[in-house]
Amino acid sequence: MIVHLSDRRVLRVHGNEARAFLNGLLTTDIASVTDAAPQWSGLLTAQGKLIADMIVRAGGTGGDGQEEILLDIHQDYFEEALTALRRYRLRRPLDIEPTQQRVFASWDEPLVVAPFDPRSEALGRRWLGATAHVTGELEDYHARRIALGVPDSPDFEAGKTMWLETNADLLGGVSFTKGCFVGQENTARMNYRGKVRKRIVPVVLSSDPGDDNAITTGDGKAAGTLMSYAETADGWRGMAHLRLEHAHLPLLVGAQAASAEWPDWMPRPDDAGGDAEPAAGETAA
Repeated sequence: MIVHLSDRRVLRVHGNEARAFLNGLLTTDIASVTDAAPQWSGLLTAQGKLIADMIVRAGGTGGDGQEEILLDIHQDYFEEALTALRRYRLRRPLDIEPTQQRVFASWDEPLVVAPFDPRSEALGRRWLGATAHVTGELEDYHARRIALGVPDSPDFEAGKTMWLETNADLLGGVSFTKGCFVGQENTARMNYRGKVRKRIVPVVLSSDPGDDNAITTGDGKAAGTLMSYAETADGWRGMAHLRLEHAHLPLLVGAQAASAEWPDWMPRPDDAGGDAEPAAGETAA
């Protein structure tokens, strides 16, 4: 299936200092980004909270021979990311502008030649272009990634979600060895002290939750928020911003039964809450 990810927009950072500029801001080692090896990265506040997550890839050089880096960003975060990057640019000779490129994803298409999604190869291949032979809908893509338990931009809240709560440490979305980035101090502290108390966790739903998104335990304690959901081949599944101390318990979304589900790449927390162990640098297969 080939899908146009119509909820994504592409930002172009162009100039000889583009790579160094972004490497000082984003959470991954942008020095190693190529078109064939994109990265999932985050632009954070100084407190380590999300401004925007993005897929970063090298875009070659423009007509003037200067490098360009392309940022594939969800439409809801695009303007805020553009504003933040322009603010950080100061007097650097960089062009930071939207492009007309589109984002496409495919899976079970052996003839498609494009890089795999950097979060998980199971998501399929992902590329930028003007057009493609589209055979599916955006909803098909989100149902697939929810079934796989891979979080995406609709599961996060700008200005609220801490970067490690997105599972960035488990999906290749952060480097603790590259040097400084905005929000590094709190992000590193959470990692090394094992202080990630909430995460985006896949959940099994007993039925369509409708407009209900509040997640509680059986005795009524607030446990989290359902961020997205879809009907998959295995039934109703969702992505929840969940307090890990409650993740082992039977849960309710409104009046519907729910339970956390743990992909192979995601370690179960202990029952006392928090991560079972720090897992920096681990990447999903």
